[in-house]
Amino acid sequence: MKKVPLKILKERELENALNEIRILSSLNHPYIIGFKEAFVNRDTEELCLVMEYAEHGDLALKIKRLISKK
Repeated sequence: MKKVPLKILKERELENALNEIRILSSLNHPYIIGFKEAFVNRDTEELCLVMEYAEHGDLALKIKRLISKK
């Protein structure tokens, strides 16, 4: 789950986050992690994006593993 703190977002950043949700919800590709849902956690004031589970980690982890093999 990706969490975006709403307190620190400027208006433009909030618009970008909402655009990300729209784009992610429209994508369907075997090499892109699937988007499940988004909601606002009112207790923590965070925008939460629920994604498919990436069994082998994210792209950053994959890159780190490849670099460490050198």
